[in-house]
Amino acid sequence: MQSRDPVDVAATLWADVEKATSRTKRLKLRTLLGKFGYSKRSDSNTAEITQHLTDVQLTFQPPIVRFGEHWDIDLEDWIYLSSQTQEITETIPHLPPPPTWNADGWFSKITQLEFRTEKEVEIKFIVPLLTRLGYNDDDRFDGMPVPAAHGSRSTILVIDFAVFNNDLKSLRNQPLLTVEAKREDRLKKQQELVNAHNQAKSYSLWTQCDFFMVTDSRTIQAFRLGRGRLDELNAIFACERHELLEHFAELYGLLSKDALTRHYLAKQATTDETH
Repeated sequence: MQSRDPVDVAATLWADVEKATSRTKRLKLRTLLGKFGYSKRSDSNTAEITQHLTDVQLTFQPPIVRFGEHWDIDLEDWIYLSSQTQEITETIPHLPPPPTWNADGWFSKITQLEFRTEKEVEIKFIVPLLTRLGYNDDDRFDGMPVPAAHGSRSTILVIDFAVFNNDLKSLRNQPLLTVEAKREDRLKKQQELVNAHNQAKSYSLWTQCDFFMVTDSRTIQAFRLGRGRLDELNAIFACERHELLEHFAELYGLLSKDALTRHYLAKQATTDETH
């Protein structure tokens, strides 16, 4: 049974991380649960802990909630806590796409296509785009369910796409990127774009994923978590479908599997343990 004030626990963890030179510390998942007064994990208490850590502006890697039917994270795995108040200064290495990135002419073909439903946007646009960013079928989790909580009410979020690097054990439970799909031309209206952005950002908070993309196939926008408030649109990448051929190298340098793998591995560099 929980016996500690979770608000105080989260605040103490934040203060400990803030004292670290790198603003990053680590602890075992079992230890994190224990600090909040839990000996076992559940959908409800991992969602609660995620919310309390987010409230004090702590991010952590990997996320501690369950994805799908199984827990892919062990109780003895390390959890890396980082302070959101630290200004983001590092840059993702700008890796060039492979020489064959448009060998089949896909980027030219899609300018002439119309996608009649959101499902067609997912299958005919987003999946091929993710493939060209280096993610294979095993990396991609389509329609990923994630337990969450809104106050005392538990819910299940369904994320259109979450992509991982399943080649690396250290990143097996860490989404590199989430993608929110909308029906073609849905994002023409500014309010629809704001709504999609806020929805995708909320998903990223629960999955502790630093990057998310929203697209209706006509508009492609990518964001980095922690840049401003929920209602602010500060895209790190934005273009229209007919511009994607020209700008794909930029998108690849930001969100490819190789680039984001380097980003998340860098966040695991610390060996400094929290008290």
